[in-house]
Order: sequence, then C-alpha cells, then structure tokens
Amino acid sequence: MDIKPDAARDSIPPAGNKNKRRILLVLACLFVGMVVVSLATVIIFFYTEIFYPRPAFNSAMFQMPSTTIVYDYRGRTVAELHGPQHRIPIELKDLPQHLVHAVLAAEDARFYSHPGFDSRAMARAALANLQAGEIGEGASTITQQLIRNVFLTAEQTWARKFKEIHMAFHLEKQLDKDAILEHYLNTIYFGDGCYGIEAAARNYFNKGSAELGVNESATLSGLVCNPGIYSPFSNPRQALQRRNIVLQRMVRHGWLDDDKYAELRHRPLAARTGGRPAEIYRHPFFLDQVIEEAIRVHGIPADEIYNGGLRIYSTLHPEIQAVAERVFADASLFPGGSGNQRVEAALAAVDPQTSYVLALVGGREYSLRRGFNRATMMKRAPGSALKPLVVYAPALEAGWDAAALLPDQPLKIDNYAPRNYDRSFRGEVTMNQAIAWSINVPAVWLLNEIGVARGIETLNQLGLPVHENDCSLSLALGGMTTGLSPLELASGYAALANGGYRVEPRTIIQIYDRRNRPLVEEPFRQPVFEKETCRDMTGLLRAVIMYGTGQGAGLSVPLAGKTGTTEQIKGTGNRDAWFAGYTPELAAAVWMGYDQPDAGYALGFSGGSYPARLFREFVAGALKEMPARKSDLFSGRPVYPAPPPKPEPPPTEKDESVIQAGQAAVE
Repeated sequence: MDIKPDAARDSIPPAGNKNKRRILLVLACLFVGMVVVSLATVIIFFYTEIFYPRPAFNSAMFQMPSTTIVYDYRGRTVAELHGPQHRIPIELKDLPQHLVHAVLAAEDARFYSHPGFDSRAMARAALANLQAGEIGEGASTITQQLIRNVFLTAEQTWARKFKEIHMAFHLEKQLDKDAILEHYLNTIYFGDGCYGIEAAARNYFNKGSAELGVNESATLSGLVCNPGIYSPFSNPRQALQRRNIVLQRMVRHGWLDDDKYAELRHRPLAARTGGRPAEIYRHPFFLDQVIEEAIRVHGIPADEIYNGGLRIYSTLHPEIQAVAERVFADASLFPGGSGNQRVEAALAAVDPQTSYVLALVGGREYSLRRGFNRATMMKRAPGSALKPLVVYAPALEAGWDAAALLPDQPLKIDNYAPRNYDRSFRGEVTMNQAIAWSINVPAVWLLNEIGVARGIETLNQLGLPVHENDCSLSLALGGMTTGLSPLELASGYAALANGGYRVEPRTIIQIYDRRNRPLVEEPFRQPVFEKETCRDMTGLLRAVIMYGTGQGAGLSVPLAGKTGTTEQIKGTGNRDAWFAGYTPELAAAVWMGYDQPDAGYALGFSGGSYPARLFREFVAGALKEMPARKSDLFSGRPVYPAPPPKPEPPPTEKDESVIQAGQAAVE
C-alpha cells in the first residue's frame, strides 16, 4: 500500500498557520518599530534639550507681512494692497467650527491631544521612510508646520527635523492650542500668492472665511499639503478628489455625519470661475492718491502700507468717482489733438465742509500704477481762475465794495503793462463786470492797491504754494512760476464755498494699524475769509456763470465759478485752460492742455469752452449722488453785470489772457 501521498499531505503546514505566522511577524515588526521610534523620540528629546537652546516665544514673533485693506467712505472694501504675500489676518473665534474641523482633519486630527509632535504619526512615517530609504513622508503636526514656516526652512534633513520637534514642544508649553492654531491659519500658504485662510477664501471663493460652507472649507483645507496640485483654478479634478478625501476624514473623526457627506461629495467645487482676477484696482487715480497721501502726509513707509496689515478708510465716494470717470470717457467733451499729442485733462473735487476729496481723475487714460497723476502732481499757471483768491476776495476783506468802480485804462507799473483779451480799454468798470467778463487791467490795478503781499498772504493762508518769484503784479492774472494742481485750486475755492475756512483736502479719513491704533490726525480748519466776503464773492462768481465767460458751465442749481486761460510764451496760442467753481455740496477744478506745450501744440480754446462744459457734466452727475445742502451764500439773485461799452467785440474763443513769468497772457 502506497502511503507517500498521505505523508506528503501531512507534511504540508495548514494555511491558517501561515497566516498566523505572518500576523505575528507583522506585529513583531510593528512592536520593534514602535520601540525604536519611542527610543529615538526619547533620544531626540534629550539631545535637543541638551544641545539646542530653549526658545522663548510670544505672539509678536508670528506677526507676518499682511495685506492692507482700503475702504470707501461707507466702509466697503475698495482695494487690497500687498507685497509678494497676500495675507489678511483673522481671529480663530471668527471662523466657523466646520472650517476648523476641516483643517484638523486634513492636517492634524490629534492636534488638541499631542504635545507638539505626534509619536503615532512619526512611527508610521518612519517605517515608510525606512522602506523607501529616504525621507519621503512627513508626520509634521500643525505646531511643527508653524515652526517650520516661521523659523526654519523646508530642507529634508534629520537635523532640521530634530530642531523642529524641539521648538514645537516648547511652543506648546508657552502658547495655548487656540493661539497656535490661529497663527497657523494666518501663516500657511494656500497657493496663488495667498497666505492665510482669509486671503485664500477671498481669492478662491470671493467671500470671507467666516462665510465658507463645509465644502468650501474642505477644498481650502485640502490645498495645504500641495497647493499647486490641488488648486481649484488649475486642477479642478484633483481639487475635487482631495476635497472629498478631507470630507471622509471629517466623517471618520466625528465632525461630519454620513448623510451630510453623501450629499456634499456630489457637489461641484463652486470656486470662482475664470481664476483669480487681475489686480486692476477700481478708481486707480483715486487709490494712487490715497497711497501717496499715506506716505507723504501721514508719514507711513511704503513697506508698511503694503505689508503692515493696515486698515485705510478713504473719502472715496465710488458713485461720484464713477461719474467723473464716465465724463472723461466721453470723447465729445474733448477737442481734437495736434500731431501725436492729444489734449489732456484732469479733475479734482472736494467736499467744502469736510475737506474730503470726492473725485480725482488724473488724465484721460490710466496707464501706470502710481504714475503721473495730473490732478495732484501737475502744476500749471491757473490764469484768471486765481483772480478770486488772490485779488478780489482779499480786496473785499480789506473793505472794498463789490459794486466798486475800477479803472480799465492803459496801465504801466514798474515796466509792467497788462493788457486785456481784446487789446482794448473801457475806461471804468464795476468789480462785478471785471470778474464776469474777465477783464485783466482792473484786476492788476486792484492788486496793486491792496498790495501784492496781501494777495500772497491770502494764498499762503489757503495752503496754496507760492514761489518766491511770484511776488509781482502778474500774480493778479494767475501768472505763477510753478503753478497749482487741480486739487490745490479746488481746495482754494472750497474756502469760498464753506464760509471762509481753509480746508486741507484729504483722501484718507483714518488709518488703523494692526493694534487698532489710529494713525491720522484730524484735519485742521483755519479761518481765512469773513462769511460776508464769501457771500459777496459767491454772488460775483455766480454772475460769471449766468452772464459772463463761464456760461458754458451753467446748470439750474446754485453754482459759482471762474474761467482761466494762459497763453503760450510767444503768443502762438493758449497753453492751459481752466474752470473752477463750487456748489453748496462740492468744489471742483478742471484743467485741459498738452503735456508738452510748445509752439506746435497750442490750444485753440479757452477755459469757458471745453473745461466749463466738462465741469458742468461732472457737477450735474455728481449732485445726483449727493444729498442737497442748503447754503445762505447762494441766497438771492446775483447782480447782472451789464457788458461795458467796447470799441470792438472780443474774439470768439480768445476771451481770456494771463501773464506769467516769461509767459504772455490771454486771461
């Protein structure tokens, strides 16, 4: 009888025994691995305690470059200013609980139970790395990641890992868990230039982190491990898969129920379509001036503006600024250019009562961030638009009457002989007529009577810059060595509109730093004119618009203003054309001209034409966006300035002339 087959069968060990041996072997390996890791952890701990200095931490050490937020006058966000790191700090208490759970599920579920490092995760990673023969898998806790991001580098070495664990352990002994998690959420990189959960939420979902839903929270949490691979913009499929993995982990740790997970996993990402919008700020001319004012007036370094996490509350009225920008986009309000140059323009408007800048347009196109802003940086002679501020208002202050008669006849004072726009004289005119019809000789005569020094003193009181070479009678006609910007001229007229107080034009209401400390002092108000002077001056300037050279600016609302035009040096045409004026609600100035004026580029119009019409269109639109304001300065009807007898009618367009140092004049 052959028994070999049975013997062979008996010699084969049962399959169950093999499985048991494998299990025992795996368990033994795991046990040894745990022992090795535990011993290694103890050795690392004592090694770092002995050879590494014990660090001292405080919350200020985690203060990173942060984005500055600019708000309009209602507190609505206008712009976010930042350097390479777009970061908007937020407090942990303001975040929804499901967002915190999503981050913990994705990065460190045992965060609230470990001492800064996780031995279990380290054992798992150590075995994986030993099998791979290199450091390929990490086990960094949230605390370790924070340490690495703020104090260390991302190099994959044992020495860096030891130091990271050492510092994380001591950080947990010095700061509480919530503080560490808050610093982490404000520090970690989420891709696309965004650091911190708030900047990431605004970037990917166009909403604040406090408004994120569970799905959105899981999407952002999934980004942390590899923002490039899991970006909703560049890799939406991978981002969706990663989001669902985070949702599964939330279920595993009891932070999300199965039914909710089943519903959420089928939802789309709902990220912003089209990717991150280009950083083209709305109302760029205005925003540029906000930045310039913060630096130049309030002494805040540029680096602090872009990295200091400031909150800048501006005076921007978006609706009024939009009116100004629409007006400048209307080609019908501008003349044709000459050669390769087009006629440029600028506008500035302020609230005469508050000194708040309401609108700024520094050119017909915006081409360069923080580039040349004609509304604030350009200086040009204002021509006859300066007469009310340097001659007539000071004369009224000195006791002259608005109905006074002024000589209009050949005049020569110290070799200076002013002329009128039509090269003729009328013998004698009233102050009302001289202003309404922009007659030059009476203005020069009157400035000589009250004294050039008085006119300059008034300009200084108004905060308008005067060059030392401007101390001459040509100042009566707006002849200035350097000139004024549209914003400066508008602020001068604002003093007439508010009853006589100098206002310091501001684009910034207040700036708060990270600690919520205000950085901007209150603007000052300085009395310059008596209210009666402003009332008389307003009546005279209303007549300019109703009957005189400013009729192109006329509206059916209380409105006062003055034209101004300067001539090329050699008398080949006009150089600058202005219109400045005010209502009870606003004061504004408009300039038109060439950036590089010379004999080949001269204006064929004066301040009473295109600038006046542009002023009219802006004011008409702006007043629709503002509550009406009553002012007794506009009470009654201005006196009609009957046109004085003239030898011959003035030219149709050349209605004004000015003389500047070395410059011939038209108004």
